[in-house]
Amino acid sequence: MSRKPIDQQQPTECRQAIWDAIRAFSHVGTFTVGSVEIVTRCSSGMIREYLTGLTAAGYLEIKDYPSLVKKVALPLYYRLINDCGNDAPRVRKDGTAVTQGQGRLQMWNAMRILKTFTTQDLAFNSSTDDHTVAVSEAKAYIGALCKSGYLVGRSEGKFMLIPAMWTGPHPPQIQRTKQVYDPNLKRVVWSKIEGGAE
Repeated sequence: MSRKPIDQQQPTECRQAIWDAIRAFSHVGTFTVGSVEIVTRCSSGMIREYLTGLTAAGYLEIKDYPSLVKKVALPLYYRLINDCGNDAPRVRKDGTAVTQGQGRLQMWNAMRILKTFTTQDLAFNSSTDDHTVAVSEAKAYIGALCKSGYLVGRSEGKFMLIPAMWTGPHPPQIQRTKQVYDPNLKRVVWSKIEGGAE
């Protein structure tokens, strides 16, 4: 499996690659950090941390393989016990759910359903019992997606997601470097430094 060098990969790409490998290994039973590293080319430290979180969250279990030789450290063997589907679970090392970026995911999904919307419409329809989307959060995300060509402005303060710009299930990310990265396309689609789309 050919992947970008580790220093060019986004954290979400690595987590997804690790999860894809875990699901593939489920057909043969168990796997180790090393076997996932070979397939994904992600760092062993990142893999180990993600597997620890998945284990704490109940997605994986550790299988004990007692050593025949005393005092020989063997690698941990993991087994998938809760396959939640294609999307990699977003968990911390302690197994708790990651909520950062949840609002953008909810807005991205709502945009596709609503077709046209105001900032207030998007905030209201994107909010759930678990995560409320503030109007200011919706305004910032709409602004970034307009600059990067995903949305167009309509009359009366309404916006519309351009159908051809629905690139996939993962929401475009606003990065600290003032650019928009699309994890579906695996590339930066707009940069403030460059002043436009790639």
